[in-house]
Amino acid sequence: MCAGAMLDDAAVGPFWTPPLPVDRDELSPSILRELDQRGERQSFKGYVLQIYDAPDGKPSGVFEIAFCAKSGTACVIYGAEAPDEHDAKRRAVVMTDPHWLAAVSPRDAAGIFFQLLVDTPPQA
Repeated sequence: MCAGAMLDDAAVGPFWTPPLPVDRDELSPSILRELDQRGERQSFKGYVLQIYDAPDGKPSGVFEIAFCAKSGTACVIYGAEAPDEHDAKRRAVVMTDPHWLAAVSPRDAAGIFFQLLVDTPPQA
């Protein structure tokens, strides 16, 4: 797992796993639409990184990333489960909109996107 620092007993999250390659077509439909709008689906590779809030906890979310090493660009989304606002017994999957950014690797894209999420104030 990584978030920029070595993982140790005093570490605090969030942390994420190294990028796990996935078939590009297994990425979120919103990412695939973005790639198709640019006409570049074949240039991108798919990756998933699980996010943890504690080293010994269960995953709290996921980054999905389409990355093109040739152009140094990535399309990233964050997804997580949240309580369903209409039924407390159910969970709903919530996701950000796709975001394009410059990155040198899928791991770099995750770090940049995480910082964007942290730095962006919530909308009312």
